[in-house]
Formats: sequence, structure tokens, C-alpha cells
Amino acid sequence: MVAQPEAAMKGPDEQLVARCHAGDIEAFGLIYERYERQVFRYAYRLLGHKEDADDVKQETFVNAYLAIGTFRSDAGLQTWLLKICGNLCRDRFKSWEQRKVEYHAEYRHDLACPHSDSGDPHAILERAERTEIILQALHTLPLSQREIIVLHDIDERDYKEIGTILGCTPISAKLRLFRARRSLQDRVKSMLG
Repeated sequence: MVAQPEAAMKGPDEQLVARCHAGDIEAFGLIYERYERQVFRYAYRLLGHKEDADDVKQETFVNAYLAIGTFRSDAGLQTWLLKICGNLCRDRFKSWEQRKVEYHAEYRHDLACPHSDSGDPHAILERAERTEIILQALHTLPLSQREIIVLHDIDERDYKEIGTILGCTPISAKLRLFRARRSLQDRVKSMLG
């Protein structure tokens, strides 16, 4: 009996969802273990605050638990969770705008990879400065543009999955990404010059 949860953890998402439909609470715990890091990381990259990202992660799984009976296997389980998370992030961002909460990106180090440079301190500093400028520019973009850049360029998701998360077609996702990248490029240029 001890090996059952471990075996379920290795099984496909569909088995876990079926177990949840049958009322197995442990199966949802396994879903949480499997996807909580990805959900947190996504929320963190959109919101820029650890506490808010953690709150959104918890809300995402509460909402998913309450709605697991409506989950259809059209999209993957992770995609469904990220869609819930994205909706919650958008709602939180709207409430910030209404309350005029100032945005502060805390995760600058998240995208900087100094270990990828040759160990040259000058190259590491240059990369950190570029990363800082890009992050500042990224967070001046509207949330919808920031979200698509995070999904594609940072999380490396394909257009089909992005379309599912954002509720658009893959072609529309590609077009939105093109526009978001152009906006980001314009903002970086204006910050540099």
C-alpha cells in the first residue's frame, strides 16, 4: 500500500484527475506536488512579489480543487492550472491598478544567469545590467503583453499551449507575441537612449 502514491505520482495526469473525480483527496495532493512550483513561478514572473505569487498559487489550487469535476482533458492539467493562475494574476493586477499599488519586481536574479558567462566579472556585470533594463522595460508593458512574453520566451511554451492558457488561437498568440516583443524592444531602446 505504501508504493501506491508513488506509483500514482509517476502515472499520467488523467489517472490523477480520475481519482479526484472519485473523491480521492490524496490524488489532488499529488497534483499539487507535481505542479505547485510551475504555478508559483508563473505567478511570480507576472506579479513580481513572492507573497502575492504565493497567495495566487494557493488560490489557484483551491479553485482547481473546487472545479476539478469540470476539468476536461482538452488541454493538459498543467495548462489548465496556468490558465486559472493567469486569470487570478490579472484580477490581482487590476485591483493593484485600482488601488494604485506600485509594482516592484523582486526577482531580477531569476533571469540573470551569470554562470553562463565565462567567469569574466565584466561580462557578468554587463549581463546583469542588461537584464535589469529588460526587466524594467518588461514591467512597464501591459500585463497581457508581459504575460505572453513570460509564457513564450521565459517559460518556453508553444503557441498552442499559450493559446489555451490565454483563450486565443495559436496564430493569435503568435501575433500577440510579435506585438509584445516590439513594444518591449521600443521600451528598452527608449531606456537606453
